[in-house]
Amino acid sequence: MAEISSWYHTREEIEKNSPSRLDGINFKEETFQRWSYTSFLQELGQRLNSPQRSIATAIVLCQRFFTRQSLAKNDPKIVATICMFIAGKVEGYPRPACDVLVVSYKVLYNIKPLKDVFERLKVTVLTGEKLVLSTLGCDLDIEHPYPLVMDWIKKSVKAEDFRRLCQAAFNFVNNTLRTSLCLQFRPCQIAAASIYLGLSMCKMKLPCDGDKAWFQEFGITKRQLAEICDQTLDLYVQDFVIPRGDCKQIKIDETRSSQALQGHQDDKVNCQT
Repeated sequence: MAEISSWYHTREEIEKNSPSRLDGINFKEETFQRWSYTSFLQELGQRLNSPQRSIATAIVLCQRFFTRQSLAKNDPKIVATICMFIAGKVEGYPRPACDVLVVSYKVLYNIKPLKDVFERLKVTVLTGEKLVLSTLGCDLDIEHPYPLVMDWIKKSVKAEDFRRLCQAAFNFVNNTLRTSLCLQFRPCQIAAASIYLGLSMCKMKLPCDGDKAWFQEFGITKRQLAEICDQTLDLYVQDFVIPRGDCKQIKIDETRSSQALQGHQDDKVNCQT
C-alpha cells in the first residue's frame, strides 16, 4: 500500500518540486513536454495497433518515471518509447523492440531509421529499459478508469444512451492523460469526473438517488470532482493546444458547474429529475 500511495502527489508538489523543476526546467516547459510525450505515445500506440488500455499504461508509466527523474537528464521521447515497449508486455500485447523502435522513429521523423542509427537506438532503448524499471521499482500494475466508467454507465443510463455517453466519458479519460491528473488522483476519482463531463457534453440529466450523490460511490468529494474537471478542461486553453470548436464553451459552462459543487447542499450535484 505504501508503494501505491507513493505514486500520488499534490498538485503543488508536482508543479513546484518535480525533479525537472529542481534542474531548472520551468513549469510551462514541463507542462509542454508532458503534453508532447503523451501525444507522441498516443500516436505511437495507434500506429502499433495497440489497444487504448496499453497506450494508457505506457503514458502512466512515463508520467510516473518523470516524478522521479528529470527531463533535463532523460530524453522524453526515448523514455516514452521504452514505456510503450514495456506496456505492451504488461498488458498482454507485446511487440518486438525492433517494431516499436522503427514506428517510433517514423512518428518522429517520418522516415525509417538508417541501419547504424537503428542499432544505436536499439542499444539505448534496451539499456534504458533497465533504468525505467529500476526507477519505477518494477511496479507495473496500472489500474485505469475505463472499466469503472463503463460499468457505471451501463447500470445508470438508458441503453440507447450507453454508447454516446461512454464515448464522451472515455474521451475525457484520455484527455486527463495529457495532464498530471493521473499523478494526483486515483482511477475511480478520474472516472467520476469523466462521467460528469461526459454527461454535461451529452446534455444528459445527472441521476438522483435520494439523499446520496451519484459520485459518492467513486470515493470522491465535491471539491476533488471540481478540481479534476477544471484541470481537464484547462488543457484546451493551453497555448500549445489548438482548441476545437466547442471546447471554449464547454470550459465556461463546466467551470461554473464545478464552482457550484462547492456550495451545493446535501451532496447533490446538479441533480435533476
